[in-house]
Amino acid sequence: MLLSEFRGNAGVISELSAVMKNNTFPHAVIIDGAKGTGKRTLAGIIAQYCVCSSDNKPCGICSDCIKAQKGIHPDIFVADGYNVGEMNIEAIRNIRTSAYIKPNEAEKKVYLLFNCEKMLQPAQNAFLKVLEEPPENVVFIMTAVSASSLLQTVRSRSRIFSLYPPDAEQTIKFLSDRFPDKTSDEISKATTDSGGNIGGAIELLKGESEEARLLAEQILSAIPLSTEYNLLLLTNKAVQNRAFAVNVLDALCELSAECVMASAGVKNVSSIAEETAKKLSGKRLISLQSKISRARYLINTNLNLNLYGTWLCAELRNG
Repeated sequence: MLLSEFRGNAGVISELSAVMKNNTFPHAVIIDGAKGTGKRTLAGIIAQYCVCSSDNKPCGICSDCIKAQKGIHPDIFVADGYNVGEMNIEAIRNIRTSAYIKPNEAEKKVYLLFNCEKMLQPAQNAFLKVLEEPPENVVFIMTAVSASSLLQTVRSRSRIFSLYPPDAEQTIKFLSDRFPDKTSDEISKATTDSGGNIGGAIELLKGESEEARLLAEQILSAIPLSTEYNLLLLTNKAVQNRAFAVNVLDALCELSAECVMASAGVKNVSSIAEETAKKLSGKRLISLQSKISRARYLINTNLNLNLYGTWLCAELRNG
């Protein structure tokens, strides 16, 4: 996707277009906004701009842009606060060190740091050191639900772009183009049910969110069973494609956290978490939560999905 294809937030797009055209892009930006407002999409477009080898950046067709779109550009590094260990103080120190190494292919090196609200204060302080004296060929692109979750010193050294859901008309237009097989009633309902949030509406229309949650619940229920065959079938079903696997593992992360809370006596949890907590010890549940978090991290690495499904089954059984 190019910047001109991004829907909504015309003010932000206009501002970004200006700094890109004038070649005055800042060394660090924070993109904040609710889930589904397009933070990752916009961050990806900016990363593509930073590594593009064309005069008209981002062109979307040069080899650097294509690599960026496929997620294989050697000068674009990704870390996600939702993945265990990717934004702790040690990881941030490693990022800080590697930032001073010259890019491999492009003119700039890009760090995409997603869900930075998960970055604890010691890690933010470590990150601040490279923000204060940044290498001239490095760009940091951070996303967060709210920029206020970051230290004021981090915010003051970054340019903030806040995203909001587009209006209903823009959302409906985008969804109609994206889902030509859906009726106008289905498009309107998804727009209303998601509050105009494009990301949420896409999940509703694709049905992936509900399907992933259901499969995650089935996997959780199968873990305490005496036989692992059903669990193996379910974990392999979960990895039919990487995007769906991410949704399943996100749901499993939430459910495993609820299980731990249920074992500690918390009442406001799902019934499936409450039932599972009765069948497994508190120690086993904590171990299980850690293994699921690691599995969520690994799904973003270059791994064989077929082997991953079998590995995940073994990890969950050994909790």
